[in-house]
Amino acid sequence: MSAAAAPLLEVRDLAIGFATEDGVLPAVQGASFALRAGTCLGIVGESGSGKSVAALGIMGLLPPATARITGGSITLAGQDLLALSPAARRATRGRQVAMIFQEPMTSLNPAFTVGDQVAEAIRAHEPMNASAARQRAIALLRQVRIASPEQRYGEYPHRLSGGMRQRVMIAIALACNPQLLIADEPTTALDVTVQAQIVALLRDIQRERGTAILLISHNLGLIAGLADEIAVMYAGRVLERAPAAHLLAQPEHPYTIGLLGAVPRAAPAEAPLVGIEGSVPDPRHPPPGCVFQPRCPFAEARCAEAAPPLRTLAPGHHVACHLAPLDLAA
Repeated sequence: MSAAAAPLLEVRDLAIGFATEDGVLPAVQGASFALRAGTCLGIVGESGSGKSVAALGIMGLLPPATARITGGSITLAGQDLLALSPAARRATRGRQVAMIFQEPMTSLNPAFTVGDQVAEAIRAHEPMNASAARQRAIALLRQVRIASPEQRYGEYPHRLSGGMRQRVMIAIALACNPQLLIADEPTTALDVTVQAQIVALLRDIQRERGTAILLISHNLGLIAGLADEIAVMYAGRVLERAPAAHLLAQPEHPYTIGLLGAVPRAAPAEAPLVGIEGSVPDPRHPPPGCVFQPRCPFAEARCAEAAPPLRTLAPGHHVACHLAPLDLAA
């Protein structure tokens, strides 16, 4: 593989656990995925599947008192992030990789204006005076489609709508033009119209800046609107990974099929929603064999005997299922 074709981000066999009174509970187990410059990888799964924990591991923001990366590697632009000192790891945040968090109201400081918070992110990595930082912050607010950015610069977070606050968070993330942008549930609690606007904004950022985006969501419909490739996570594991168009047209893991069946449709009478029975397993008591087998409508005896490895079914299409490829007509 040539250097030009090498992934910008490569996560291999990542394992993350949390220390508890009952021992170390696994939150991410052997997750592997890669993201090339200028593309978008969508990670989808239910709450508790390990998506956000994996993102915090990439950012180096796991709580040090309880969380442990117990295995695997994280490489960004050829640099082993897990080998960096804490100071060097902090230096990568903002400049090389930045994150948009789920809830902008809790991520923004209510005691400072939104403009000051954008300017602070700029000055944390680039030597410039307050006036220059202010001008760049206003330019960033304009780039994320905030009207009257000069006026909004001096307003406090509580004066802005949820969609406006999320745009401010995107401006902060873009302050130092990072190579990788991690968006963790960026449309949580926003109405459908604003969700579409935020997705369109992320798409424009990807196209105009060449920024790679790691988009995390429980909403497969949202992921489908932006991602070039999709990884499906469940109970800390990647169960399926494929180019977005291929996965949406021909899913092979029963969990992916279930997620697609739960996506609202324009004509629900013709294709009614089908839920997935049960819930994500308790990490203290994982099921034997395949982690999804207790909820899987296709499960066989062998599914409870051994965990299936992630194997290749077609170029770029990887599935962790004993039964794949599935014969849905049977």
